[in-house]
Amino acid sequence: MRRMKKFAVALAVGAVMAMSFSAAANWQGTWHYYNEEGALVGGWTAGCGDADGSWGVRTTNRHFVQGCGAAEF
Repeated sequence: MRRMKKFAVALAVGAVMAMSFSAAANWQGTWHYYNEEGALVGGWTAGCGDADGSWGVRTTNRHFVQGCGAAEF
């Protein structure tokens, strides 16, 4: 009985860690902000270490690109 309890606890901890990693990975990427004409006017990168930061203007016309690959504009 004691082994089952330890196994269940270990399984639960593993599941929580996996979900936490998955959730963190989903937030790595860049928001690209565009003006009314569709021109790129800003960006915001999060979850990518040294690449994190923002520039330009934030607008409601935006697109999210997941991942930490460098984008060239």
